[in-house]
Amino acid sequence: MNVLAELKRRNVFRMAGLYLVGAWLLVQVAATLLPVFDAPAWIMKVLVGALAFGFALALVFSWIFELTPTGLRRDDALGDDALGGDALASEASAYQGVDRRLRRVSEDRIVHPAEAAQAHLRARRQDRAIIALLLLAVGFFLTDRFFTSTSKALPALASESSAADALAPSEAKPLGYLIAVLPFRNRSALSEDAFFAEGMHDDLLTQLSKIRGLKVISRTSMMRYADTKLSVPEIALALGAALVLEGAVQRSGAQVLITVQLIDANRDVHLWAERYDRAFTTDTVFAIQAEIAQVVADAMQVVLSPARAKALAAGSTDNMQAYEAFLQGKLLAALDRATPERFAAALVQFDRATALDPTFGEAFARKARLQLASYWFAYADGSSREAAKLSVAKATELAPKDIETWLAQAYQHYWGELDYAGAEAMLQRVIKRSPGHSEAWYARALVARRDGRFNDAIAHFRRALDSDPANTDTLLELSNTLATVGEREQADEFRSRAATLGADLPTHAAEDAFWRGDVAAAWTAIKGPNDFYATLPFRIALTSRKPAWIADALSERLWPERLRQFPDYPETYPLAEAEGQLVMGNQAAARAMLHSIKARMDKRIKPYPGAWSSTSSYFYLPCDLPGMLGDIEGVRKAENDWTSTAPRDVWAEGSIRGALAIAFARAGDSERAMFHLDKIAAQVGPVSFTGFAQSPGLDNVRQHPRYLALAKAHETWVRDRKR
Repeated sequence: MNVLAELKRRNVFRMAGLYLVGAWLLVQVAATLLPVFDAPAWIMKVLVGALAFGFALALVFSWIFELTPTGLRRDDALGDDALGGDALASEASAYQGVDRRLRRVSEDRIVHPAEAAQAHLRARRQDRAIIALLLLAVGFFLTDRFFTSTSKALPALASESSAADALAPSEAKPLGYLIAVLPFRNRSALSEDAFFAEGMHDDLLTQLSKIRGLKVISRTSMMRYADTKLSVPEIALALGAALVLEGAVQRSGAQVLITVQLIDANRDVHLWAERYDRAFTTDTVFAIQAEIAQVVADAMQVVLSPARAKALAAGSTDNMQAYEAFLQGKLLAALDRATPERFAAALVQFDRATALDPTFGEAFARKARLQLASYWFAYADGSSREAAKLSVAKATELAPKDIETWLAQAYQHYWGELDYAGAEAMLQRVIKRSPGHSEAWYARALVARRDGRFNDAIAHFRRALDSDPANTDTLLELSNTLATVGEREQADEFRSRAATLGADLPTHAAEDAFWRGDVAAAWTAIKGPNDFYATLPFRIALTSRKPAWIADALSERLWPERLRQFPDYPETYPLAEAEGQLVMGNQAAARAMLHSIKARMDKRIKPYPGAWSSTSSYFYLPCDLPGMLGDIEGVRKAENDWTSTAPRDVWAEGSIRGALAIAFARAGDSERAMFHLDKIAAQVGPVSFTGFAQSPGLDNVRQHPRYLALAKAHETWVRDRKR
């Protein structure tokens, strides 16, 4: 108690309160005024550090010294002579009733009544000072809150916002802690130099995304603003960005001119601008990227570690030709524009980059991802997956701690091996270093979905939208996942958002209507060939059972020759022709085609190169041919092969079980067909019945009691959801 009493007597508590209120007020004023003068972010950091250090000094001084009318004096020197003589006489007279025999309050010190009066006056003055500062602070807060909130400086980076708050660009969204990097304009005389401007933009986004603490809107969202007429505030509001970076690139011989400017989206004012007119070398490009990254980090009040700054400046290669090939490869390999032709061209560029610079680790990592994607999308056969292992190994050797290498390793686990635990571990490593890395969150969602963790997948897709709010692929995958688990209303919301963003939705509109069981609407949505899902027009036509639609789906108009060749699925188109004949009732023609297909398969070392891989259901599975032939033993053999050899893939399981159910139904085993339909319904729920109802391959089980029970459950589910 003696210590507390002494702290109170010496006004230490009052000094602490006075200092904290004053310091807070000073910080708020500085936060408002410093951006007006374009002051660098380090000034605020120095100010806060100085105030924190000064707080400790203020407490020490308030214990040792007292402020008296005659100046600053040590506390133990105060007594009757410290009253300031006549200066306090009149004020001290008000306390003549104080007991002159007032004794010790602390230690052995005698407190005289005049000294007590003086201490009381000093305390009252400090109280008045605290009240005055509090009134100033409240006034500043109210003014700042209601009159000048739009001109505040950028706050320190906060925790990541919930992805559930991500809105479509057409909707108003409060400015957050994101930075939007607009596509760089190409100002070169040669149009072929446009790739370099786009590649520079893409690579800068990649490098910024590696900085822990920065939340950078991804390339897919930003590319829709190429050549936009929207203002910077409009773009920022649409994406929820606090900062907008824009720039232009001009190449001319051995020189490159790069102009960039950073804009505070809250106030639509320029925070920084620079013009780089330098020799066209990798040192130049990477030095510029490093400087831009430092400026962005400062503006967002994020500390850029010396190691990361050094890595940015050093870059990934010192060979300019290799770097240009790398940029072209990245652009061609973009998944949102995937075609077999683009992927083949991208591989040429990555091969060129790694040949020109065999130590280019990031190029090997990107090459590995391309090889794995080619295998996954069935643009190449299994040899592409095997080649990817060598590329991943090389990237790991050259750049073992780079995020691009970790992503390549993650895709090797996922696409290459369906090793969900291994992929998850690598993606967690990426996210630990870069919490806002949208691609890592997106890939993590895909992995969780394959693993059957649908709630995790939905949550991860939402997190990916935090830093990539206009990515239509993410929106549509999230929509598909929600629809699969029966959340149609939420699925519609995200699909609508993708449409608002200008997604190329003919494919998705057809697929969505098909899933809903509206075959007529699905067929109407088909406008031409589907580069990504080549068999979709045929699948829709098949469920209609209309010969004209089936013939059109198999024609050059909707299924051109270029989309009929799949390395691991060579019989895709012939099997479709045979199934079309089967559904139209042309049994003899169908059987002749099917036997020809079987004869070709029997001659191959591997009749089913794609086997039960995750993409097989887009083409054909080992149970399809025996089912159409009515070969029940062949169907059972295929089923046993799936249960004993196929890797776990919960997301594809529904499609595979559906194919097995159709094969058993066609081969005459209705009980086994219903076994697989019941499994699908148990996993996905009543929503799955929509697919059962429209499949012509299940016509043989329509009157089965268990099928009728599934139909009844679906009817009840639909009715309950309408209430």
